[in-house]
Amino acid sequence: MTDYAKKARETDGKLRKKGGTVTLRRIVLGDDDPDTGKPEQTITDFAAAGVKFGYVAERIDGKLIQSGDQELLLSPLQLTGQPLPEPSTGDLVLINGARFAIHNVAKLEPTDVVILYTLQLRGN
Repeated sequence: MTDYAKKARETDGKLRKKGGTVTLRRIVLGDDDPDTGKPEQTITDFAAAGVKFGYVAERIDGKLIQSGDQELLLSPLQLTGQPLPEPSTGDLVLINGARFAIHNVAKLEPTDVVILYTLQLRGN
């Protein structure tokens, strides 16, 4: 029987070695602020390891994948070792001062343990 939690830790180790720190930013909107009339925001950042790549030209179709989109292999674990919350298209990714919107999320999850997230990022 495969130990998928161990596989997730191994993936995390490889991404830490080959990649860098990535911030997953989750913004949750609350009630409207009576002074501004705009919803209050709660921002939570999660630090994890990841490796970012540009898409090869053959994969850029101008619709699903646009010129400038990036692919991010993201650890399922935070740098603290705790599980990373599952990224969603409402979240942002911060890498070296650049901010990206998540356009698509895929996960490698053979059981109920995520081993790797693959994100399609678009400049924001």
